[in-house]
Parts: sequence; structure tokens; C-alpha cells
Amino acid sequence: MTKSDADKAAETERVRQAQKRLAAAKVTRDRRKDDADFEFWSGVATAIDSGELKQAEACEAIGYKREYVRRQLIEVRAQAEARAKTGTPASTD
Repeated sequence: MTKSDADKAAETERVRQAQKRLAAAKVTRDRRKDDADFEFWSGVATAIDSGELKQAEACEAIGYKREYVRRQLIEVRAQAEARAKTGTPASTD
């Protein structure tokens, strides 16, 4: 038994709508992951910048090597500066 044109069109539309929902969910997930990373690295930067911890102590606590932490801190500081200039909130939820 073959599908009618109306059934094929309905199936195509159903698939298109489901794909659209999944694509939107992926965008939301990626944004939340980016926000979580920004908050985490901002917290690390704050602990180091305030003198609460030395970079080596922070590295020990979070389990990353100093060079990786250094690069992340450079990036999070640049992101914070860009967010401040554009008025983007720390979280997009």
C-alpha cells in the first residue's frame, strides 16, 4: 500500500517540525553550557584575583594544569569585557 500525497506531506511536515524543535533545544543546551563555563571560570578568576587562592592552589582544587587554567582565565576575562561592553547578562536563561 502506498502513501497518498497528503500522507507524505503530513509526514514531511511532522519530521520538519521535530527537527526544528531539536535544533532549538540544541541551541538552548549550547547556550547553557557556555553560560555554565563562563560562571565557573569567572569564579576561578575571582578566587585568584582576590588573592583567596594562588593559581597553583586553584589548579590543584579543580584538577587542571596551570597552562590550561591560564588560557581559560584569559578567555573568560575577554568574554567578561565583551559582555560588559554589550550589556549582555552573565546568564542568558
